Amino acid sequence: MAPAQKKRRLPSSFASGFLLGLLSGVTLVGLLVWLPDQEAATPTVNAVISPDPGVSEPDLDTIDWSFYDLFPKAEVATVSGYQSARDPEAAPSIYHLQTGSFGSPRDADERRAALLLLGLPAFVEPKIIDEKTWYRVLVGPVSSETDLNRVQMLLATNDFESIPIANQP
Repeated sequence: MAPAQKKRRLPSSFASGFLLGLLSGVTLVGLLVWLPDQEAATPTVNAVISPDPGVSEPDLDTIDWSFYDLFPKAEVATVSGYQSARDPEAAPSIYHLQTGSFGSPRDADERRAALLLLGLPAFVEPKIIDEKTWYRVLVGPVSSETDLNRVQMLLATNDFESIPIANQP
């Protein structure tokens, strides 16, 4: 049996396809040139908006600009709960974050272990309240408010509530 021969296209089929495409392109361009321009055929309407005779333009001299004078004279009421500015010479505060208070030391140690896994320095501090011992879990010490905010964000993203406690050295 003879090997399968590749089917060859005849040069005449290529030439006829080329000529057919060329002819259709020339016909399309001729039609576009011959047809009237649609934008030129549509009439343009120049709309002139005339002012309503009953309404007058505001006069710039009658505009009240007095609000510019009000602001410098206005006083802002202060709230008594605001903190005063810190003395730059005062020693910075050292912060701890309380992340829980437990009645049993085992629960406090479990919370401490979870915090240690997050890479935070945690410790348990016993505190006697109403003749009962509570075990507070604290994170810290943290030396700046920026670090305090970062630690609080880390705790919040891991579903731990925290209360900041400021200690003066």
